[in-house]
Amino acid sequence: MAAKKQKVLLVEDEAIVRESLRDWLIEDGYDVECVDSGEEALKRVKKEEFGVIVLDLRLPGIDGLQVFEQAKELKPGTKGVIITAYPSKETLDKARNLGLVDYLVKPFKIGDLEKLIGAALGEVAKGKSGQEHQWLELGAVSYRLCDRNYECGHCAFAQDIQDRFGTIAVIGEEEVDKFLKLPTNQRPCRYASVHFIKKEKPELEKA
Repeated sequence: MAAKKQKVLLVEDEAIVRESLRDWLIEDGYDVECVDSGEEALKRVKKEEFGVIVLDLRLPGIDGLQVFEQAKELKPGTKGVIITAYPSKETLDKARNLGLVDYLVKPFKIGDLEKLIGAALGEVAKGKSGQEHQWLELGAVSYRLCDRNYECGHCAFAQDIQDRFGTIAVIGEEEVDKFLKLPTNQRPCRYASVHFIKKEKPELEKA
C-alpha cells in the first residue's frame, strides 16, 4: 500500500499502547509521529501540519481535550480523535462541542480507529483482500498458563488485565476447544495486552 501523505500525530502516554498503535498504522501505510504528553503534542502542532491527531483522554499535565482545544487555536483546521478507557458523559459532550471526529472507548477495534482516521483525512474506504486470513499476534502482559480451564469469568488475572490494559482475547473460542485437548501445562492464557502485528494465521497443530 502506498504511504498516505498526511501525517498522523499519536498522543499516548502508555508506551505499550502508543508503540502498538504506531506499528499497526505505519504498517497500514500511515506516516505516524508519536509523543507521550500534551505539551509535547502542542510543540509538534506549532511546527508541523498533521492530518489528524489521535489523543488519549488522560495524559500527564493537560488532558487530551485541552490539547485538542489548544491545537485548534493554533491550527483551526485540526481534526482529532479521542481514545479513552475512562468514558463519561461530560467528556463525551465536551468532545462533541470541540468538534472532534469521534470518541473511542478502550479497548476498541483497530479497524474502527482506521476508519475514523480515513474519514478525517478524506480517504475513500477500501476493502482489504484476504483480510479473513489475517489475525492479530499480541505481546502478552505475562507469559502465563491458564489455570481456570479457560473459564475467564472466574479468573482474577483475566479481569485485572482487562480493567487495567487495553486487552483482547488472543485465543478465540474455536482455538480454546483445541487447547483444552492439550495438557494443562501447555495451555496459554487467552489474554494479552494491545500489541498488534498483522500476519498470516498459522494452523494449530492437532492434539
